Amino acid sequence: MAALYSPKRGTVLVADDDPVMRLLMLEMLAQVGLDAVEASDGRAAVASFRDNAPDLVLLDVDMPLLDGFSVCRAIRKLEGPSHVPVIMVTGGDDLEAVTQAYEAGATDFVSKPINWPILGHRVLYVLRASDAISRLRIADAHNRAVLAAIPDTFFRLSADGYYLDYEEGHEPSTDFASRECVGRHIRDVLPPQIAMRMLDQLSAVLHSASVHSVDYELTREGVSHHFEARLVGTASGEVLGLVRDISERKRAEEQIRKLAYCDSLTGIPNRQAFLETLENELERSRREQRKFAILFMDLDSFKRINDTLGHNVGDLLLQIVTERLRETIRPGDHLCSLARLGGDEFTILLPDIERVDDALAVAHRVKDAMRRPFNLDGHEIFVTASIGISLYPEDGEDCTSLLKFADTAMYHAKNCGKNNAKLYSSSLTMQIMSHIKLEVGLRKALQNNELYLLYQPQVDVPTTRIVGVEALIRWRHPEHGIIPPTEFIPLAEETGLIVPIGEWVLRTACHQACAWKRECERPIRMAVNLSARQFKDENLAQIVLAVLHDTGLDPSLLELELTEGTLMDNALATLATLEQLRGIGVFLSIDDFGTGYSSMSYLKRFDVRALKIDKSFISGLPQDSENAAITRAIIAMAHGLKMIVVAEGVETREQLDLLKHYGCDMAQGYLLGRPAPQDAISQMLACAGSSAAAV
Repeated sequence: MAALYSPKRGTVLVADDDPVMRLLMLEMLAQVGLDAVEASDGRAAVASFRDNAPDLVLLDVDMPLLDGFSVCRAIRKLEGPSHVPVIMVTGGDDLEAVTQAYEAGATDFVSKPINWPILGHRVLYVLRASDAISRLRIADAHNRAVLAAIPDTFFRLSADGYYLDYEEGHEPSTDFASRECVGRHIRDVLPPQIAMRMLDQLSAVLHSASVHSVDYELTREGVSHHFEARLVGTASGEVLGLVRDISERKRAEEQIRKLAYCDSLTGIPNRQAFLETLENELERSRREQRKFAILFMDLDSFKRINDTLGHNVGDLLLQIVTERLRETIRPGDHLCSLARLGGDEFTILLPDIERVDDALAVAHRVKDAMRRPFNLDGHEIFVTASIGISLYPEDGEDCTSLLKFADTAMYHAKNCGKNNAKLYSSSLTMQIMSHIKLEVGLRKALQNNELYLLYQPQVDVPTTRIVGVEALIRWRHPEHGIIPPTEFIPLAEETGLIVPIGEWVLRTACHQACAWKRECERPIRMAVNLSARQFKDENLAQIVLAVLHDTGLDPSLLELELTEGTLMDNALATLATLEQLRGIGVFLSIDDFGTGYSSMSYLKRFDVRALKIDKSFISGLPQDSENAAITRAIIAMAHGLKMIVVAEGVETREQLDLLKHYGCDMAQGYLLGRPAPQDAISQMLACAGSSAAAV
């Protein structure tokens, strides 16, 4: 490449602790006809500048001993009235790094990765500009010749703000002609506020060797234009300036900001924008000793809409939800900040609240607004919202905590039945942490052999002979001891762990049923509960088949118990799954019958082989006449449908006698045997006649 900088063969100080980068820079400088000296750290760079007096400095920001900013400041102190151009080389191009570079006295900056051919031209351009400014001190004619080659408008000001010179570039920065400006004060040329800012900078640049910038806006024919004036003081007490139209750059920056801070789907601020707004509000409220609230809203069952109607409808719903939120929160109050954090999560910042009730009032107004139906592409959709509220300063004094606590309160609102608004309290965090620890422990329970089964006998009522057992899962936690199923089964359902846990229960119970068949030389039916999550698993039939094949258990000796709610949810899919299970040959029963909402028609369609009367009806027998009538009716109905009836929760001899009188087929309960380990059940089965020991 031919050297483009011809006045003299300049010397460039290359300061970088990376030897590869120094080598590349030396090669680049050689290609454009420039000599170079090297420095491998900050102190060496200052010393080399003092000894070699280079024409330009290429200065890396990150160096040992002294960083680039410190070196640049040291150079500016050493050079006196001259102003050697310094190009900072930085790993980032963020505004803070650029500002710091200019404040340290840098002439320009480049960002890594470096475009080497462009950098060569950039170095030459900076050297040429430096040479031009030097020649300005010698001859005004030479100055105009150099500045005529650049597109920026050049001007020269006296120390008190009068235009001494004004030369339009290729791209005029104002509507003023040169002759209209020269001799006039800056206050007579520019709008008052802009002129005041420029005058403030005049004094600053005359007392420093650094370049100062002023951004301002002017209107041309009704269109706003943004300009940047860069000012530098001279040894003669004058100020030289360059003005550039940066409107395109401003528009690009605004577009980038919009993409970075605006949610593309709804048009409202996104998470990043909300976090910055929250940070600003936190500082203001702390300074002015005010309170504010964060509302964290999540739509209930939004996933169901996406899954059933498609993501296009889901996106449209989010857009309409956004509009309804805009209309609902403090109508006409622009201080409220609405944002979408992602998915179906929205936040509302309520500044300057006086009482907790103010935040609750907005939350309930939002909640009520969400309950109104949404009409989307011919679909009338109903959704509800769960809202959590955190308050400053009561709940926290930093953004992260306040947002996290509002999220925690929102999940509490969901756990309380959804369509709720709940305030945060410290006890919620303890509950969440306990919930998380329990989930972590449950995930390890299977692999650590912490889960085990107990078995409760089921007896033939007329003979009290044990004909089956029900497998009941238990968890022995290494720290907390025995955790009841009422605590960990809902958690297993929520996390999906119920599927692998349920398969383990099924496999373990079937193995045990085979073992008892070998020991007693007679079949014992094994009852295993199926959760709703397991029943909806499309692989359920394959899992049951695999377990039966691996254990060798006769399908007729396996009883799968389902609740009424599980059967009634999506009846068509239920029928298909039941048909698959019946095809395998397993025994199907309805657990806790009488507590759900089954109808006679569905019972007939589902064609299950047994009903288990819920213990709530048995507990009042024989004194409770209503429970007695219900129990008798269930038994008669089941027998009419050719179904076997099993009574749960039998605890007294009187209850057993009454059930026998009503014609109940089977029973289980503490009277007949408590849940017990396999060894205890083996002993019961070995007793003469295999009758329940307690009867």
